[in-house]
Amino acid sequence: MSRGTATTRQVLVGACLVVLVVGVLLVGVWSSVSPAENATQQIGANASERYATIEGLNATRTTINREGDEVRRSVLRVSMRPGTDRFRRELLSGQHRRHDLTVSNGSMMWWRNRSSGAVERLRLSNPTESADSQGERIERLFSRLNVTGETDRTAATPTPGIDPLPAVPQNGGAPDGQATGDLDEIGAAAFAVSYNGTDTLDGRTVYVLEITARNDSRVGGYRQTLWVDAERFFPLKRHTEWRADGERHALTVRYENVTFDPGLDESTFRFDPDANVSVEREDTPRRDFYASTPALRRTTNISVPEPDLPPTFRLAYASRTESQRLTGIGLKYVNASMEISVSKNRGYFYPPTPDWSTQVAGHQVNVSTGYTNYASWECGEYDYQVSGHAVPPVLLVEIAGSVGCE
Repeated sequence: MSRGTATTRQVLVGACLVVLVVGVLLVGVWSSVSPAENATQQIGANASERYATIEGLNATRTTINREGDEVRRSVLRVSMRPGTDRFRRELLSGQHRRHDLTVSNGSMMWWRNRSSGAVERLRLSNPTESADSQGERIERLFSRLNVTGETDRTAATPTPGIDPLPAVPQNGGAPDGQATGDLDEIGAAAFAVSYNGTDTLDGRTVYVLEITARNDSRVGGYRQTLWVDAERFFPLKRHTEWRADGERHALTVRYENVTFDPGLDESTFRFDPDANVSVEREDTPRRDFYASTPALRRTTNISVPEPDLPPTFRLAYASRTESQRLTGIGLKYVNASMEISVSKNRGYFYPPTPDWSTQVAGHQVNVSTGYTNYASWECGEYDYQVSGHAVPPVLLVEIAGSVGCE
């Protein structure tokens, strides 16, 4: 399958977020100061340093995605190096997932189809994004809270101006079509964070943070709760709720049976399929990244769409792809809990096999569901696609309708 070169975050999200991406995100106990000094030390002052000490992680990750009355649950065994694109995810349960194994070594990613055993692979590249690392975003979050070991949960009031995770770049402007004056209302200042004390998850102490929308009507009633490990500042659990299309949505991601620094070997992130397994190899075009759509427009003769997304989404970066067989542009948008990619390509391009189709603005839009959901359609000489991990297909179809044949 030829999809061009992409980043891990474009294809997965993780993270939601991770990357989540796609949720927001810890005090070090490796301190030589006295208990009295610890009590007055600001929590999370060295969060990015503690997070950066994580050399590897083994865990069981459970994801529960609720869309109205529909509930999808999946469980994966994960090994990863946080802060990098090296990971291995093996499916333990989850009937809706198309792939039972995903492996990335930072430069190449492989998927194995759970029913056919066929393997797809994709070369990865890293855009020059202005967004901070996850550890830095965590530290900034605690810095805004400015709480210490003496802080009582009832004494911590909501602090405005917080970026949820996956975070939006601080230096980027508003997406085209969004009034700049709205940024203070729907950007970082749209969210407030509260410190809800400590709790215990899977035998580990965590800090509990709650992120809420300051104006529910503008951001779909967004609310997120985070359980952040008090030693390594890794988010062990996040629960996010929002409204879309009149339905309530919720996404819960939890890491259990966690082992930090288990001594992962690089072979963990290498995948060698059997000789009799078919491997669909990707094209490897050149990709250039831009901080804004105007910057992209100055470098391409392809018209750049202006998709209509919910107001919480902001542009993370734009991209231009060129090879002998493929030419196209891409847009990546992020909000507090999801990432959405919009692409427009001409040439050698094969969208995923559709699960169902619908008519949108006179065009047949094919929808494919799995770890990442896709809405794809053709218009003239171009192939269009809107995609996102844990993004409701109905939202992707709505965005497809706003793009049309731009």
